[in-house]
This record gives sequence, C-alpha cells and structure tokens, in this order.
Amino acid sequence: MKKHTGSALAILLAFVAVGSLVFLNTALTSNIVAAQEGKLNENDFKIKDFGIKDGKPWLTVDGKAGASTPENASQIYAYAFVTDKGIFAVVSHGVEVPDDSAEVANDTQWHAHGVTLDEKNCVSKLNDDGSAAVTDTVEVGNVTATKVDKVMTALLGLNNADASVCVEKVFDSKNSTQ
Repeated sequence: MKKHTGSALAILLAFVAVGSLVFLNTALTSNIVAAQEGKLNENDFKIKDFGIKDGKPWLTVDGKAGASTPENASQIYAYAFVTDKGIFAVVSHGVEVPDDSAEVANDTQWHAHGVTLDEKNCVSKLNDDGSAAVTDTVEVGNVTATKVDKVMTALLGLNNADASVCVEKVFDSKNSTQ
C-alpha cells in the first residue's frame, strides 16, 4: 500500500512540475513575442534602478528599455525624470507628429523633451531640451542636472476633443528615497 502511495505522490509531483514548466514557458514566450512585435510589455516599464552620472539622468528596467512602442495613434509611452533642472521625458509616439522633435526623423523613435505638467497631469509646456539614448539604459543627455528626485514610466494619451496630452496610466514610479 505504501508503495502505491509513494508512486501516486511521485506522479502528482511530476505532473505539477511539468505543468509549472509549461506555464512558465508560455509566460516567457508571450513576453518575448510582445517585445519583438513592439506590443506593450509592462516589464519594459518596470523600473529596476536609476540615478545620475556626469549630469545625465538614467534608469534601467526589468524588461528591455524601448522595446515596447505605442501601436495607437493617440498614445505616447514615456520614461520620465524629475530632476533639479526640471522634468525630462524620453518618449515614443504612436504616429509621427509634425514639428514635435528635431532630435529624430520620426517621432515613433525615442526622443527627449523638457516637460511641464499641470494640476491634471496634462502637458502644459513642452520643449526640445535633452537628448535621448535608449539601449539597456534610458538616458537623458544635454542637461546639467545634479539630482534625480523621482522617475516614472507612463502612458500618455491624446484627447481628440481638446488636443490635450495627459498621463493616463503610470506603469511604475520610484523616489530617490526608496
């Protein structure tokens, strides 16, 4: 009788192990496929670390920085840095926006802006301050910041009724004290 109980337990454990491997493989494969297709993978916006080096704010993410890009014309993905010299965002638009940035030929490519938000978290002022570098790290160059107080990753949306651009979802945020 004990021999059968042990066999049944071994079979059950093997079944659970195989099921777990199948589930893990499916989850990893879907994240890889999403990243390859430019679809949203929230790990691409999950902040791992951040700081400042040589006046350049930087951050790293759990996924692949810059791999997810907006598919919807009214969406903008952003990596934002709140510094002692203002807010800088490295962004990618769902479509080309005429005269948005001189940094890149097409605004679907990652580029930087100096940003001011109003009390509703809508963009009230935008400039071409900063330059973006997106590799394993997201970095803002051509700024003279000495301190990063907070970093955020977010989805912004274009309101077609009044042409405002507002934060719709914050994927992740970290303060310098965390």
